[in-house]
Amino acid sequence: MKLRLANLNEAEICYQCIEDARAYHKSLGFEQWHPDYPTEQTILDDIAQNIGYVFVKDNEIIGYCCIIIGDEPAYAKIDGAWKSEKPYAVVHRMAFSSRARGGGLSRNAFQLVKDFCRLNCIDAIRLDTQEENKVMQHILSREGFEYCGLIQFGGGPKLAYEWDK
Repeated sequence: MKLRLANLNEAEICYQCIEDARAYHKSLGFEQWHPDYPTEQTILDDIAQNIGYVFVKDNEIIGYCCIIIGDEPAYAKIDGAWKSEKPYAVVHRMAFSSRARGGGLSRNAFQLVKDFCRLNCIDAIRLDTQEENKVMQHILSREGFEYCGLIQFGGGPKLAYEWDK
């Protein structure tokens, strides 16, 4: 599997990954994202800003995420404490095609994101998830992310995690 910048003509495929993830979360009994976020326009904006990335396996896009190197304004206030004051990257909207679910995909995906950050001289990664998203919480813990507290994002509280080298 590889991680690379998404192209504008791939936005529909990227958005389908979001929709597949929404359906998966719903099957687990919760809503990770509101119906009006993220939209296909959100994905188009990510790609236009060079912060939209795809996971590609066997020449097929199987996942999408947004990686922002720099500050996330919503992370400035946390009920808790971040692990470090290092420059960091933020991962948002990580989603995978329903065809790609399982088989250790998340382990590989997070390794690719960590490698990307290291190549860009970034030694910390922050992200957030819903309290109900126990699957993601398990993955984050397994991948060395530590729970840091609560932030307000997307209209409500989110569990904030950080990994640092």
